[in-house]
Amino acid sequence: MTAPAPMWVVIAAIAVLCGVTLARWIVIDSTPAARLVNRAILWVSVGAVTQYSVVATGHEALAVQFFLFCSVLAAANLYGLAKLFVGADPATARDRQRIYNVAAVLAGTTVVLVGTPEGSGGAGFWARAVLSWTVFNMPLLVAGVHITRACLRDIRVEASLLKQVPYIGLLALATGWFIGAGLTVVQAFDGKPPGTISIEWSLVSCLFCILVAFVTAVPLAQVILARAGWDRTGRNLRRLEPLWRDLTAAVPEVVLPAGVGLGRDSESRLYRMTVEIRDALLHLRPHLSVDDVPESSVETYATQIARAARARERGITPLGAPPSHFQQISARDMTSELGYLLDLARHWPRARDLVSGRAQASRR
Repeated sequence: MTAPAPMWVVIAAIAVLCGVTLARWIVIDSTPAARLVNRAILWVSVGAVTQYSVVATGHEALAVQFFLFCSVLAAANLYGLAKLFVGADPATARDRQRIYNVAAVLAGTTVVLVGTPEGSGGAGFWARAVLSWTVFNMPLLVAGVHITRACLRDIRVEASLLKQVPYIGLLALATGWFIGAGLTVVQAFDGKPPGTISIEWSLVSCLFCILVAFVTAVPLAQVILARAGWDRTGRNLRRLEPLWRDLTAAVPEVVLPAGVGLGRDSESRLYRMTVEIRDALLHLRPHLSVDDVPESSVETYATQIARAARARERGITPLGAPPSHFQQISARDMTSELGYLLDLARHWPRARDLVSGRAQASRR
């Protein structure tokens, strides 16, 4: 972002970006890609805050140079991120990034020492303009090409619109980099040094800053929702919990030992819960009565399973081989299995209460 622009727009854009940056550093810092994104937007935030602070003191040229220097460091991290997108080894990302960072510091320092090109032409103007353009735009253009290819590939594969949003945002950012690089060339022919943008383009750059915050905030929102249990996985966990709790109480041996190949994230907990429910249903099949009328409805099956769970808890001897007409969950399609178990969980409270009511009535 570069001056001039309405101050309220500048403050709003910087505040949004800094807020997202701080939140990402607190919440998301577990993967090489996440760390690179965090460092990139950190440098952008530092550059934006410092630039407008220095502009307020009347040193606009120095402010632009400092922002360009921070932008070069941000571009180095974006370049490292782009390399991950095209298949670079994440295990060596830290060592590889050190090289990019050293190169960025050297290049950015060179641009600052050379200074802003002045005048409306001449060898000195063009030498400085070309150097500044190369240092600032070339890494972004190469990274933009890699990111564009990766995003187009992943958008075609990803069916969920919500999960396509970050890729669409990254495509918009890469497009902005291409446009910005071209705009800098046009400005150079007009005799304007890098960093000099009209009021209209300054507003666009503020909006572009907000777009950066939005793109990087999407994974942040997803993590926060997951930790709060408000995402789809969290909702599924809550829906399955009553069924899981009752079945594992009836068949405690199906509960997997703590930490067996499963993480603490919600996806792992959901997978574990699904496996334990499926195993409990298989253990309960010998307790199903052959006298039950064959039914294919999930509601009836829930009642039959509730009756079998109660029999097993009371220590009643299994009835023998399970009847062939009862449902059996297959592990071949986890999505279909989860859908079936969610349907079973929906009918479970009523089935459990119905069986408990019958048991109490028979004791009377």
